[in-house]
Amino acid sequence: MQLILWRKQKLSSIIAICVVILAVLICLRLSVWQYQRGEQKQQQLSQLAVSKEQGVLSWQELQNLPRELNKTGLQVKVSGEVNKQQYWLLDNQIYQGQVGYDLLVAMTITGESAPLIVNFGWLKAPTNRSQLPTVEWPESTKFTATVQLKQGNLQGFTLADEIGAEQGWPKRIQGIDLAIFSAQLAKPLQDFIGYRNEADGIATPHYQSVVMGPDKHYAYAVQWLLIGLACVVIAYFAMRRRGYENKPA
Repeated sequence: MQLILWRKQKLSSIIAICVVILAVLICLRLSVWQYQRGEQKQQQLSQLAVSKEQGVLSWQELQNLPRELNKTGLQVKVSGEVNKQQYWLLDNQIYQGQVGYDLLVAMTITGESAPLIVNFGWLKAPTNRSQLPTVEWPESTKFTATVQLKQGNLQGFTLADEIGAEQGWPKRIQGIDLAIFSAQLAKPLQDFIGYRNEADGIATPHYQSVVMGPDKHYAYAVQWLLIGLACVVIAYFAMRRRGYENKPA
């Protein structure tokens, strides 16, 4: 009887140790991940600072930069024409606690054949989900604006498997995919997008290059590390207490 009881206690201890090890490993992995995210954000901020020092570039100055250079963070003044009938509405965009859409338009830059996708800003969503917001376009199709460029990871976080492929225009989408946009327009696009900086009555610009700073990621890294350490300490004292309780009198 005592042997069976001892085996049960032994098995229970092994399971408890395995659970603690698993919990600690998860905490350590999350801590490392948050630290790495903090490092990435720090590099991103450094890159943005360097880009800001260059000031607002003309489109020609942008074209003179090395092609392999990541254009993220650069400020560029663009002039061109848009098709007011063909645009995308990026779903589930939050601005000041309200749900809406971001207005994305293909702008044909003067002298360029490949349009630039420009995010004009946020539009409030109608109460009825089946309806799309109305865009108050000016009479002219020509625009001049200063935009901040972003290149690389454009998709962002989305729960949808596909960005959306609604028939007709405008198109409600769940993410940004330049390859799909290019296919829908039947023409090549610039491999980066621009975010408008100034409001113009059409939509409300709200783009932030870095939403969460590196300090918060570092704080979360320390938090997960401390949680892992707490798991070890609690498990140690729990097993020690259990050992005393099971010790023969």
